[in-house]
Amino acid sequence: MRKLFIMLFLTLLSVCVHANDNKQDYLLGAGDMVRITVYGNPDLTTETRVTSSGAITFPLLGEVMVGGVTPGEAEKKIAKALEEGGFLKQAQINFVVMQFQSQMVSVLGDVYKPGRYSLDRSSRLTDVLAMAGGATANGSEIVTITSARDGKSEKHEYDLREWFDRGQLAHNPAIHGDDIIYVQAREVSVLGLVNRPGKYSVVGGVRNVGDFLSMAGGIAPGGADTIVVSIQREGKVDKREIDIDQLFRNGDTAANIELRGGDMIYVPRQPLFYIYGEVQRPGAFRLERKMTVAQAISVGGGLTVRGTERGIRIKRRDDAGAVQTLEPKPSDILQADDVIQVQESLF
Repeated sequence: MRKLFIMLFLTLLSVCVHANDNKQDYLLGAGDMVRITVYGNPDLTTETRVTSSGAITFPLLGEVMVGGVTPGEAEKKIAKALEEGGFLKQAQINFVVMQFQSQMVSVLGDVYKPGRYSLDRSSRLTDVLAMAGGATANGSEIVTITSARDGKSEKHEYDLREWFDRGQLAHNPAIHGDDIIYVQAREVSVLGLVNRPGKYSVVGGVRNVGDFLSMAGGIAPGGADTIVVSIQREGKVDKREIDIDQLFRNGDTAANIELRGGDMIYVPRQPLFYIYGEVQRPGAFRLERKMTVAQAISVGGGLTVRGTERGIRIKRRDDAGAVQTLEPKPSDILQADDVIQVQESLF
């Protein structure tokens, strides 16, 4: 409902802007079909198309350059030429654009009516999006505009939801001929140890980390409580670690960040520890938060009749990758990939 309200608001804004526009600021260009009438002289009525050089052919005057000027300026130019040529004393010209072909823009991506649209007046982003029917249910509010200016291509990204929430409609950019508007899909990749890994789009308000994890069926058995989120913004990738246990258990909403198309959630394997020697169940086990050596021994079924607490050793890699052998206390906290060895008692 929120997304629909935003698009309806933008469409209404576009209609209001168009209602106040008399099309006199449109710049004529190649391909435009125009109709020119002269008051009191119906024989001079002309329908013609602007050529690639920006010219039209008009009776008595021949070729007249109108490319790059507004219809109002073209009216004055033709009237002046007729008067200076001695054809009419007070020429009253009506210059109407019948087909707008020179100012075309492309609207692509997740919109209801993708395609090319002609700009029949000075237009802004919301105007053109309204012509294309707005974003689809899978489309996000993130819009990219690619423009060619002075032989250089420029790309800018805009967040329509931010305009609406913060009242920043003054930042609504102007759209020019040959611009390409692309409405991104909110496809977020959810990978790793989740029940349904894949790409997910916005459906029914899916926006943040918790939403997308739910769409992927939640974290699978063996998945870690701490996940990695890769965020792409303006060509840069920012990786963040999010504690899911804190997120859901303690309501840490600051970590429940909003995601955009191209972002990725990765759920790694839960850290393990290994235990062997004189324990009842040697093997690899899930490392719980703040697990102590004593708890790890308990997970391994406890000591055998030949095992001794004095014979417990931990093999752990340091930052350089070298293996260290430690003599821990029962209350010491284990780390990921620790290897516990329980030695046999000598007595």
